[in-house]
Amino acid sequence: MPLLAINISDKLFLDIKEYVEKGKYQSPESFLEIAAFNQLALERGATPAELIEKGHRKIRRDDNDPVGNGPIRTESEKALAKAVSRRQSAPIARNAPADDGTLLPEEIEAATERLALITGSNGRPSPKPAEPHSKSENRVWGQVNRLFSLKLACRWLSTVAASEGKWPRYDAISDRLADDAATIGTLLEQADTEANRKRDDLLATGLPRRGNSASRDRFLSQFLARITRAGHIFPGAIWQYELAAFEDSVICLTDRGQEFADLKNPLLDGDLKASVALAEEESAFLAEQIRMYVAVELDDMRVILNAVAEGKITPGDLFAAVSDEFPKDWSEVMTRTHVSGLIARLGDLRLLKRKWRGRNVNYELGDRHQVEKFLNN
Repeated sequence: MPLLAINISDKLFLDIKEYVEKGKYQSPESFLEIAAFNQLALERGATPAELIEKGHRKIRRDDNDPVGNGPIRTESEKALAKAVSRRQSAPIARNAPADDGTLLPEEIEAATERLALITGSNGRPSPKPAEPHSKSENRVWGQVNRLFSLKLACRWLSTVAASEGKWPRYDAISDRLADDAATIGTLLEQADTEANRKRDDLLATGLPRRGNSASRDRFLSQFLARITRAGHIFPGAIWQYELAAFEDSVICLTDRGQEFADLKNPLLDGDLKASVALAEEESAFLAEQIRMYVAVELDDMRVILNAVAEGKITPGDLFAAVSDEFPKDWSEVMTRTHVSGLIARLGDLRLLKRKWRGRNVNYELGDRHQVEKFLNN
């Protein structure tokens, strides 16, 4: 597959990023690829109305059909279709109800069962040993702005692997995992609305929603893995945090990922209307995970915390103080996105707090003991 590098203006990137964050596209790359398909279709005589009718925001099913006359599917659907083809070309079930966003009681029950805490080790496959700082050159994508999704994914993989007695193939379970995450995301979104939570306190952030296939694909690609049409796997944050590993197409938890999955969670093991997504013990575990295993994340987070400790407590002052610490070939938009993601993740770790005064926000350090441990050891 050809690899192209293009230069676009900051404004154009911001416009694309806005639609990605609204869930209309999986990623900026997906936006540009879809734009190329649509332009080719126009050049070949298709009308804008025909493109919209066929689904102008989705990747075409047939890679040899750039005009878009064939059906459409998402990246995860393509991966599943390949897996089905390997199983003697067994047909894909067509009687499953379309996901229109409706939550059925049996779907909620099934999702919560697959996310339940398992006690004991009977039936569990052995996890893979975590490797300290093994992926130090990989930065976490800035749009990974919450960490509860990692908890959900670890718990789901732990429970399903225990029930099946083995670690699963990623392409065989990605749709089921995304469906269950979307069920929980929709329930939490409803709880956020009922509780009138503000932006920083929303529990559903980072999770997909029922009836929104783009959010499912975004969840999988950012937190689990992205699968290309050629079958290549590009792991996401769960791999970068050394909580899971890929062995060919099989995904398995590391021993640290299994330990994280076994910690009690206020939402998954209590009430989906709890006020926090991660318990203090879980936040402390992830902070320790970063200290021990994720060197580049540790370095970047220390840049943010040290700047706040030095009095750079407004968004403008903080960005001005830290922007030179990141790659020089990044645009300002890329750097701002990265800094924003770091701030959000530090909030989940309870190492950084946001204080709002009307529409203005200031930053302050979290628990001093935990911050000093994070900074100095």
